[in-house]
Parts: sequence; structure tokens; C-alpha cells
Amino acid sequence: MTNLPQSMGLDLPGVYNMRDIGGYATKDGRLTRWRTLVRSDSLHRLSTESQQTLVDYGIRTVIDLRTTQETLEEPNVFSGSSKVSYYHHDMVGDMTVVDVPEDLGWAERVAYSYCQLLDRRQAIIGVILATLATPGVLPAIYHCAGGKDRTGRISALLLGIVGVPEDTIAEDYGLTSRYQVNRYLSKDRPPEVIPSGCTLETFLAERCPPETMLLTLKHLKERYGGVESYVRATGLDDAQIEILRQAIVE
Repeated sequence: MTNLPQSMGLDLPGVYNMRDIGGYATKDGRLTRWRTLVRSDSLHRLSTESQQTLVDYGIRTVIDLRTTQETLEEPNVFSGSSKVSYYHHDMVGDMTVVDVPEDLGWAERVAYSYCQLLDRRQAIIGVILATLATPGVLPAIYHCAGGKDRTGRISALLLGIVGVPEDTIAEDYGLTSRYQVNRYLSKDRPPEVIPSGCTLETFLAERCPPETMLLTLKHLKERYGGVESYVRATGLDDAQIEILRQAIVE
């Protein structure tokens, strides 16, 4: 993974897939800023000490992408915070994925579901991006349950509009497999859930292949003309997109 910065994971007790998306090179030779956007899995396990660490890191805002049911079952520790602004934007809502072709491989099946959500949930995705473009919101954490699917698509859109190459965006998506190894091990997942002859690392990597994100980006290019055109279709205007660009890249 030669395109990725060397130090990006935030190793806090209670999270397994939290990482800063700073340090990514754009096509025009700039870099994404550190301490501006952090992607993560669920924050409901964070201790008071870990919460303060994030506040000290500069975090002003938490955007929770999980469903309402998920937030009720595992409440976000920042939902009532006086130090951080909390937004709940249910990215999935009542949407269900339909008509997934049975002959597709794993990467293609996941990409198919990703594209359905991007096509059908443009309004809420626009709200999420508009929240991030609001003055005073950044630095921010955005997260779902595992920090992979919903969070991965928002990351792809943010990195895409500032000109990070598609291969790098896909590698960032695939990093979840590296970080979730610790999550699986922490739950004492029995070895029998791993197919015979397959290591845990390989199993997780195959469930989060960069190819999935490349297929998703291909869909955005073919249907909308690219990430920026898609973001405009969600409702963001030129000024909001420029605010995000100025905030995200150095």
C-alpha cells in the first residue's frame, strides 16, 4: 500500500477502525490535512478518557451515520456532550437492497449494494456533506458501526472531491481489513468461522477488497460523470464544495 500515509490510525481503547484521513496525496500534488477528518467505527464503547483524547485532538463534531435502532441499542457517548456537537444522520433509513444478481462475486455484490444506496439516498448524503461544509464544524469524526460501508462511501466522496486518485481511495477503503483484525480477535472469535486454509488476515481482506470501491467509483463516473458531479446531484453547490476543498487539503 504505497499510496497511504504511514501514521493514520488512532489507537484508542473502545474503537478498532478509527483513522485520520490526513496525508493523502492529491492529483495536483497537495496533501489532505491531518486533524481535520477522522473516520471510525462505533463510538459507544469509548471511555471518558478516550473522549477527552479526541477533544484534545481537536474534534469539534461527531456525525453518526448509524440507523436510529443502532443508536438506541448502543448510544453514542457524544450524543449529550457539552464539548462536541453531535449529529445523527441515518444514512440507510428504511432502504433495502433489492435484486442483487446471484452470479456476482463478493466484491461485485457489495459494490452493487453500495451503488444502490448512493443512488437512492442522495438527499441524506447531501445533508451529511453539507454538515461537514458548515463553518465551524471541522475537525470532525464521521462513523457508522464498523467504519467500513457507510463510512467508506462518505470517505470516498470526500477524498474524491479534493482529487485523491481512485486507487488511493480504494486502498483507504481496504485498510478496514487491517484494523478489524483486532476487532475480531478482541471478541475471541472462534477459529472455525475462518474457512479452512485461510488466515484471519486473508479472510478479512477478502471481505473488504479495494476492488469493491473501484467498482463503486466506476459507477459514479458512468452514471453521474464522477464524484464531483454526484456530490452536486446530492444538493451541494459550488460554494459548499469549495469550502470542503479548502478545509480538507493543504
